[in-house]
Amino acid sequence: MWAAVVLACLAGVEVERVVALVNGVAVLQSDVELAMAAQLVPRQEGEGEGAYRKAVAEALVQLELRWQDLESSGAATQLHPDLPAAWAKVVRAAGGETELAQRLTALGLPEALLRELVRRAAVVETYVAHRFAPFARVSEEEIEKFWQGELAPQLRARGEAVPALEAVHSTVEAILRERKLASEVASWTAELEARGEVVRYF
Repeated sequence: MWAAVVLACLAGVEVERVVALVNGVAVLQSDVELAMAAQLVPRQEGEGEGAYRKAVAEALVQLELRWQDLESSGAATQLHPDLPAAWAKVVRAAGGETELAQRLTALGLPEALLRELVRRAAVVETYVAHRFAPFARVSEEEIEKFWQGELAPQLRARGEAVPALEAVHSTVEAILRERKLASEVASWTAELEARGEVVRYF
């Protein structure tokens, strides 16, 4: 790959910027632009353009690590996510089909590239749900501790009314479950990176 890049430079051809290498596979600037245009990565409140761009690049690095693992194990071909639903979610987040099409046109990128990115993300999400969800179960003791030690004090500090735990039990349970799931995925991804080679240019 790098020989082609050098030859292109010598020939005066503009070469697209590589933002990261994941086990030799390039994550390109156009990948970042594509993910940003489709809002594949939620933007945090008050997050600046530079910080958001970096967050998107990191998310793509992590997606590539996970995708490579599923491909090498053969799991990628055995999982069957609901791709129409995944695509519809992206279209909604982007503001509709017309808005998304306009953004892609402005970038000069085909919809097929975005669909492939969405497909990979959907496959990974399906794997995570099957593989790690059993480890994200939450006990009543954990719910009580989390509510009394973290969430309720936050509400009091903001001067808000603190409801009875019974009234928000399902919400608290969902938050804890999501945290546990995120922790499992982070551990899996860190292990993949430790076994592989990731070079970041951002």
